[in-house]
Amino acid sequence: MTKHTHARTLHLLVVVLVLLAPVFTAPMRGSAAAQPSGEVKLWTEFTAGGEKTGIEALIAAWQAKNNGVSINHRPIGNEQFFTVIRTGIAGGEPPDLLQWEGYQQTRDFAKAGQIVDLTEWWNTHKANFDLQDAAERACTFEGKIYCVPYTYHTGWQVYYNPAILEENGIQVPTNYEEFLAAAETLKGNGVTPIAFGGKDGWPGEHWYMAFLVQRCGVAGVYSAIEGTGAKFTDPCFVQAAADFQNLVEKEYFSQGAASDDYGTAQAIFLSGQAAFFQTGSWFASGWDQTPPEIEIGIMPFPRMADSAFPNDVTGAVTHTFGIPTAAENPEAAMAVLDWMASPEGAAIWAQNGNLSMVAGAVDTSAPQTIKDLWTNVKAAQAALPWIENELPPGVGEDKVYTGTVALITGDMTPEQFSQSIQEALDASRT
Repeated sequence: MTKHTHARTLHLLVVVLVLLAPVFTAPMRGSAAAQPSGEVKLWTEFTAGGEKTGIEALIAAWQAKNNGVSINHRPIGNEQFFTVIRTGIAGGEPPDLLQWEGYQQTRDFAKAGQIVDLTEWWNTHKANFDLQDAAERACTFEGKIYCVPYTYHTGWQVYYNPAILEENGIQVPTNYEEFLAAAETLKGNGVTPIAFGGKDGWPGEHWYMAFLVQRCGVAGVYSAIEGTGAKFTDPCFVQAAADFQNLVEKEYFSQGAASDDYGTAQAIFLSGQAAFFQTGSWFASGWDQTPPEIEIGIMPFPRMADSAFPNDVTGAVTHTFGIPTAAENPEAAMAVLDWMASPEGAAIWAQNGNLSMVAGAVDTSAPQTIKDLWTNVKAAQAALPWIENELPPGVGEDKVYTGTVALITGDMTPEQFSQSIQEALDASRT
């Protein structure tokens, strides 16, 4: 072959490769060739209340579009949820679209390369969200965003039965000292002051956290979590654990506090057998769809008169969504997620009593009770997320959860509880 012939052959080969390039190149998202289709497997922990009705309404609205993408939803109970999603991701059999609770879970999944980098999406849509700093904290690992913040939950409230308080001559408490006095009066009158089921650990953690933000402040708790000065063995942390145990020792909790689960405690309160019930904003999320049979009031968690942190509260971005790297249909999953975070999708979520992170959704579409809670959220100076989501699983879901049960049963002192958390946290850093 001559040099000229060889050159012409190479030229023709280059032309052919250029013409065929689109055949060998993955289509860009948004192009006609890349229109998603097929089934999106979705896993969530939405099994009750407004979360259940909300996800069902979202799926129904999406399916009605008949756009070639369908959703196959698997709801997983809260107590099993963390284990199931970790097993699915680690085993290489995750869903296409996954809901989790952000923070440490995001960091663990991202560090292991198990979830897709959504930084570009977030930078494009960030202005559409409220509480952007909180949103980014829940979804960030090493400067990149790996999830879409979807729901906020506040833990800074106590639900109460107005009829029981009135029958016992009690005004709605405005501080912690009045709350303790109310509990003592109720107990003296043979009425259960507080419905509580601590079997699974996290309800006790929520009480402990409400004391932590008052005793140590949000910044102090983060200092201990991040190892930047404070420790869980510091006096304010030990005192917060003692505050929680004091409620047990005073017999203010319902019988079976250590053996009953959250559902049992909720039933005790809803049946009018206890005056107070402390839990998250999710409790109120389904009231428009299924109104409670008793009148229920909502008061801020009672603040201690001597608290040095009068504007710190508990609450967090609790629901985030992302796409596992092993998803079978990531393009279709992204299309669903993009729509869920749109004004249309966010309005549906808010209508069902959920604190949507999408700006304007709660203000325009949520029930009034949820609007009121959202107003309080945005007025807070600092909020502490549920600490099991900021701590490694062996610390938060083990030492904190099991430790709060041990505080109830008396198998641990506040000092032992605090030491257990700090030792586990130190071990996780080695």
